[in-house]
Order: sequence, then C-alpha cells, then structure tokens
Amino acid sequence: MAIHVSISKNIAGVLAVVAAGGMVAGGFGLGVLLSRPAVRPDPTPSATVTPSTSPSPTTTAPTNRTFAVGTAFPFSTTVDTLQGQPTTLARGSKGTVVMAMASWCLYCAYEDKYVLPVLAKTPGVAVDVVDVSPQGGIGDPGPQNPPFSGHDGTGGALTTAGMEATMRQYVKTFGTLSASTIHVYVAPSATQAAWNVQTFPTLAFIGTTGKVAVAPAGAQTVSQAQADLRQAMRG
Repeated sequence: MAIHVSISKNIAGVLAVVAAGGMVAGGFGLGVLLSRPAVRPDPTPSATVTPSTSPSPTTTAPTNRTFAVGTAFPFSTTVDTLQGQPTTLARGSKGTVVMAMASWCLYCAYEDKYVLPVLAKTPGVAVDVVDVSPQGGIGDPGPQNPPFSGHDGTGGALTTAGMEATMRQYVKTFGTLSASTIHVYVAPSATQAAWNVQTFPTLAFIGTTGKVAVAPAGAQTVSQAQADLRQAMRG
C-alpha cells in the first residue's frame, strides 16, 4: 500500500509539472500574439485625395455644399483660364455640367476622355472642367470598357501657374476637350478653399434655374451622365 501511494504521489507531481509547463508555454504564446501589432493598410498620402468609385445613376449624394442638390451654383466664382486670366464659369442656355477634377485622377481622366465630350454635343449645354487639385501628374483613363480601369498619375505639389501648365498638357494629351462648349479652367487657391472638394471627380448637373439638380457621388459612365443631364434639363 505504501509503495502504491508513493507512486501515485510521484505521478501527480509529474502531472503538475507538465500542467504548469503547459500553462507557461500557453501564456508565452498568448503574450507573443497579443504583443504583435495589428496589420493596417498603408495610409493614403496626405497630398492625394482618394478618388471615388463609379456610382449608381440614381445616386445624388453631394460631397459639399457648393455641389449639393438644390443649391444655387455660384457661376460667378473666379477661375483662371489656362493662360492665367481670371474669369468666371460658362453657363449653358439649357443646362450646365460642372466637374471639379484633379489632373492626376484616373476617374476624372475617364470623364474627360469619354463622357464629357458626349454631353457637350447636347444643344444648349455648357461643360465646365475645373482643376482644383494643386498636385501634378496626368491620369490614365484606360479603355472605355471596362470603365475606370486606368490608373492615377503621379506628381508633386504645384502652384496655380503649375496647374495651368499641367492642364495645357492635359488638354493636348487627351485631344477631346476642344469643343466650343467645353471650357477648361484652373481654380486659384481662394476657389480651391471655397469649394473644398475632397472627392474626385465631383460633378454637378445644373438646370436652367441655376440650381444643382443632380450631384452624383463620383465618376459616371456615358449612359449614367446622359440620364443625369436629362433630369437636370427637365428641372
């Protein structure tokens, strides 16, 4: 009986040691897992605003008050021609499309390459393209289909004069913005601050009343933009 008890005690001791070791190992493993930092995506560079995705044609979420549905659009806002001359926005007799854009933005490039030239053929409609991003680079629109499959351009910070020079090259590169009803401008710093555009592109479809009728939440395909323009013109 004594021998049996001694052996049982020895076994119990071994089991206690093994259990304690397991707890220590488990605790160490848990400590390693908890001390490992969480994996996070790379932050967006401060000089670049993340462009929006293609919206539904019925989406009317504005990005700021200037482009909000029901707002009287400020056509008297000062913008510069690509030659550096201060002026104001053009306005169509039946409707106006205003796009606040960035030269580096692939989505803006898609609109300028494939969408806005089509809208500009609508009688009585004026199209205003305004570069509001003081960052260089020229976006690649990619093919028309699939849409939005190009890529952003890259470049450093620009003065207003640098933006004008970039947009002159932009217009030359694209070759689609030369229609008399398309007007390309650069926003000086005061207008950039007043509009405070955070999403590229930001669009407004404006009817004859001068109020924003449709403010899509991002880039449009041709059919989406045509539907929005028809809605604005009906208003």
